[in-house]
Amino acid sequence: MLLLINHFVLLNLDAPSPWGIYFQDSATPQMEGLIELHDNIMYYLVIVLFAVGWILFSIVWNYIGTKSPEMWSGKSLLSIWVLTLPNYGELLKLLIPSISRKTNCGWSNYSGKVISQEICENKMDNRVSKSIVRLIPAIVKEQRVDGNGLVENSTNLRCTLSDFERNSNINIQSNRVFKRFYSSIITNKPDFIHTESPIGPWFLTGFSDGEGSFIIYIQKTNNTKIGWASWVAFEINLDGKDLSILKDIKSYLRVGKINQKSNGTCVYYVRALGEIATLIDHFDKYPLITKKRADYLLFKSAYEIIKNKQHLTEEGFNKILALRASINKGLPEALKEAFPNITPAERPIVKNENIPDPNWISGFTTAEGNFLVRILDKPKTQVILRFKLTQHIRDEELFSLLTDYLDCGKIYVDERSVSLIVTKFSDLSEKIVPLFDKYPVQGLKRLNYADFVKVWQLMKNRLHLTTDGVKLIRKIKSGMNFGRILK
Repeated sequence: MLLLINHFVLLNLDAPSPWGIYFQDSATPQMEGLIELHDNIMYYLVIVLFAVGWILFSIVWNYIGTKSPEMWSGKSLLSIWVLTLPNYGELLKLLIPSISRKTNCGWSNYSGKVISQEICENKMDNRVSKSIVRLIPAIVKEQRVDGNGLVENSTNLRCTLSDFERNSNINIQSNRVFKRFYSSIITNKPDFIHTESPIGPWFLTGFSDGEGSFIIYIQKTNNTKIGWASWVAFEINLDGKDLSILKDIKSYLRVGKINQKSNGTCVYYVRALGEIATLIDHFDKYPLITKKRADYLLFKSAYEIIKNKQHLTEEGFNKILALRASINKGLPEALKEAFPNITPAERPIVKNENIPDPNWISGFTTAEGNFLVRILDKPKTQVILRFKLTQHIRDEELFSLLTDYLDCGKIYVDERSVSLIVTKFSDLSEKIVPLFDKYPVQGLKRLNYADFVKVWQLMKNRLHLTTDGVKLIRKIKSGMNFGRILK
């Protein structure tokens, strides 16, 4: 282009040759002035063209940056290939997920953690949107992130991450600040294992028979005339890695709250009177069958007193105290000292009934069951599979009914507990595995069951009799139960 402009200027100078003017031995003053003008024009044209090019480059770069903000933080240009999803809401603020996976951290960070945030978290509004995750049968809510997207056929990352961020680096060490998860489901973290089938009523009852607690709280206060406050609560406390179970229970009941504690545990609780009514409606329709049902009935009586505001009177409060003295472990020492003359209410007699539904067994096993692999090395290597259920000794009669229902297993009793154990390989193959394949356990225990089945399949094919087979079984066993929890 510059050569064409040069040629045009020289032609207008009536030069004998387009290039000859630079090689003439002598020139008139007029010709020298024209040459100087020509040089100045060329100089300024170069500057103008460079400026125009820089402006065009900046416009294109800024446009790409608005579509893919991760480019500004050193992310790969391949992220442009991500299919951007529409945001939902009015005041979505910029959150930049920035993960240094294999190249920098050895996968010490989980997918989906936001470590660069450009606005105070409590100022963010409209955190809701929904999407369907491939291969996971669930619609989930998630915090949208500016520039989020999902690459076709990619199932490793959620919509809040660009797919190629797995290969990006974090050069600034101080930026590695974990904020929180913004997706309901993180596929590579065990405490976000989603259930294949939604929790049903009998599963919930069975799980509550094992892990649920019916509590009557009494506390000194200046806000009532009698100087004491009382309320009821239903709680389930679990390890944080089983958070998914509590989320499913909350989703099923549509009441209650979940609190994640600093010690790694989490609790689902229902305390509001209106929500307690929903809970009571459930357990009246799908009753508990362990001795815990007696706690529930005492709990329900206390609820009725509080619902009618009788607990605000001295007579009603004394009834609450009597119920509290019979539930769980009875009155704590502080209440015994304050009310030494309280007579515990009569504890309801619970008669053991038949197992109501196989989903009850699934729920109860999720709470109290274990799938175990044992390897004996002497006198010769031997692999033993064991399915085990354990409960308080007071439910010994119920475990006899369980044995009859499953048509397998043996009962073992000690001073405090009763256990049902199945080790016979044919019983495991014909009764236990088919049962839990059809009515699966949930949460972290579902992974233990999957490993249990892997070993069962190896034994079924007689590979446990080979050196390589035993080596593989040892590897599977090392990642089960406590081995999985400690990871």
